[in-house]
Amino acid sequence: MSHAPTGLPFARTEVLADGTALVTVGGSWKIDQPLPTIVIKGDRAKVVAEELVDFDSSLPAWLYAHFKNIRQLDISTLPVRLQSLVQMAEKASNEQAQSDQAGLLETFGNWGVESGGSWGRAFEHIGHTAIGFLKMLVGRAKVNWGDFTLQLQTAGVDALPIVALLGFLTGLIMAYVGLIQLRQVGATVYVANLVSLAMTREMGALMTGVIACGRTSTAYASQLGSMNVSQETDALRALGINPIEYLALPRILAVTLMVPLLGVFATFIGVFGGMIVACAGDLSVEQYLTQAVRAITFKSFLVGFIKSVAFGFIAAWAGCYRGSVAKRSALGVGEAATSAAVLGITFIVIFDAIFAVIFNLFDL
Repeated sequence: MSHAPTGLPFARTEVLADGTALVTVGGSWKIDQPLPTIVIKGDRAKVVAEELVDFDSSLPAWLYAHFKNIRQLDISTLPVRLQSLVQMAEKASNEQAQSDQAGLLETFGNWGVESGGSWGRAFEHIGHTAIGFLKMLVGRAKVNWGDFTLQLQTAGVDALPIVALLGFLTGLIMAYVGLIQLRQVGATVYVANLVSLAMTREMGALMTGVIACGRTSTAYASQLGSMNVSQETDALRALGINPIEYLALPRILAVTLMVPLLGVFATFIGVFGGMIVACAGDLSVEQYLTQAVRAITFKSFLVGFIKSVAFGFIAAWAGCYRGSVAKRSALGVGEAATSAAVLGITFIVIFDAIFAVIFNLFDL
């Protein structure tokens, strides 16, 4: 094909000695201009640029449309930006074709493969975390202790207002519901036992763990995911520093230490909230406190404390794990934050059920 007028997009073809079709493109490629048409014979082609002034999306789209059926295509001499655009167009088209052709069974199979890979990465992260804690105990882990104090404040002190509010409302609601039911059998005095026991064994730890997932897990996933995007974790690896030891360990340790304390705080605030409702009804302050003290035994306190330690670890680990495997984009960081909260809350509920069975077997 002969040259088009200067400045307009042009393309010409010739056949090399080995049968490869050599396509030369040049000029200024704009989407509002008429684009040339060529015919390519054979299954091998090479594209080169000659006097290529400028181009927009019309050139990579034109290249993909003309060469998508070529078995061997060489675009290594084209500008790097143009190569990446052609590769992006090819990748998007392949993904769309696979999505359109996938049936129900294939879609389910792909989901199973992806889920298996995700579980594998999760167990690998758990293993690295456990090894990091062991190395920390013997003083061989490279931990960012300068960040530890900040994480203690973020996971603990900064969470006191929301924990106090939700703990108070939880105790208040439980006392209100219990008072209505117990009044029917003349046992309103036991509303203090109900609130105290439920807050100590269950609700204090569970509610605090869920709050930690909503606050801390999402924050950690966003922080570590952003570090992936900015290649800060790659820089740590280049320096010989394990990102899990340096970034995840101080965060997991801080939350694991703070959540049990927040759980105790939420328990007492919930008992106080229940007292407001109970004393506004049929009980006196002395009756309520006497029954509450009788209800809270050491075993009940120990059960709630063990749960809160486990829930704190789960919440922190979920955020660190999802942040470490986040995709390197703004969308990936957002997905990591969302999935961290979902993963943490799901695991907390599962382990809460497991704890219930275990404590029942051992009469705790």
